[in-house]
Amino acid sequence: MESHMENIGIFYLSMVLFTYKGFDLAQGLRAAINRGDTVRIVPKILCSIYCILVSLIAIKITSNTTYSELFIYLHIFIILFQIIMIWYPKPK
Repeated sequence: MESHMENIGIFYLSMVLFTYKGFDLAQGLRAAINRGDTVRIVPKILCSIYCILVSLIAIKITSNTTYSELFIYLHIFIILFQIIMIWYPKPK
């Protein structure tokens, strides 16, 4: 039982790190967009896929926990936040 809880803890930690990396990637694209750099569509698509997959995996991992519904709402918010960072146009 104890090793099962340790394994879940490792999954939680990895999802936190992957989510952090998703925000780091999205912020890099956001900074390039705000500077007026040319940002091609392929990095935006790949970053979007990465962010969505990380959140879906995190939702799957947390689906059997006590607060699974809260985690689902949290990760939907995270997905929306990251997608807006990636796709929202440069401010005028």
